[in-house]
Amino acid sequence: MSAKTPKQKPKSQVIKDKHAKSEQNYEDKQNRKSEQNHESEIEELSVFLAQYAAALLSNGAYSSRVSRCTKRIGESYGYDVSMIIWLKNITLSISERSNYQNRRTQVSSNPPLGANFRIISDLSALSWQIHDEKISLTRAKEHFKNIMESKNYTFFYSLLFASLANTAFCKLFGGDVGTLLCVFLGTFAGFASKHILTKLKVDVRGIYVLVAFISSFVAYIGVHFGITGTPEIAIGLSILYLIPGIQIINALADVLHEYTLMALSRGVNMMILLICISFGAYMTLSIAKVSLIHV
Repeated sequence: MSAKTPKQKPKSQVIKDKHAKSEQNYEDKQNRKSEQNHESEIEELSVFLAQYAAALLSNGAYSSRVSRCTKRIGESYGYDVSMIIWLKNITLSISERSNYQNRRTQVSSNPPLGANFRIISDLSALSWQIHDEKISLTRAKEHFKNIMESKNYTFFYSLLFASLANTAFCKLFGGDVGTLLCVFLGTFAGFASKHILTKLKVDVRGIYVLVAFISSFVAYIGVHFGITGTPEIAIGLSILYLIPGIQIINALADVLHEYTLMALSRGVNMMILLICISFGAYMTLSIAKVSLIHV
């Protein structure tokens, strides 16, 4: 008996199988491409959110505002955002709402703390623009770059107005006309020194010690030559601009919004800076043999 030959599929069935296989391959490619796009999108978004949050915090925003604005942007793009905020770094964890397997964790270092309320206001407005207008991430990054690169007042104007603003406190505390000049010159010299030392990347604690000494000593020179009859006001107010008032306010805001550990961190940092200011002023008082407190 002859062996039976295997029954061949009809030609139409073979064509259908090939077509189904090609469709399956196409779907697999599309799925892989979609997964790669999602991975690329969440990676790009996590980096942007980390930069955004660090910019807000470093320019003087309190923790609750940083968290709200960052989460608002993440939710606008369909992602849930969780944050841990510290003075030195920020940890972000974002996950896609439609697929929680797609998630990323991003850790970024924070720049030194400063104060720029224009940047805070513009960044907050950007978060609402993203939320309301649903702009693309590319456009959002362009707006963010423009905000961070927009020019503020030149250093000379900042130096001049800071000196005048600090001088304005003299009359409030009962200083005479000579005190105005002493405080203006002390603030002018100290503010300029702070800018130079910051450019040289000197440690912030060392900057506060040196700048407090320079400001108070320049003010004392006016006292030494008899320009003012209120030396305690002249020397005391010459270092007033160094007081970290924004950190004090933000620490209280963090306590009220239950960011207790961040508030404690701000408070400790603030106390260290106050000690540095006191030490710098004490150096001047030791050299000049002047007492600010009359008992």
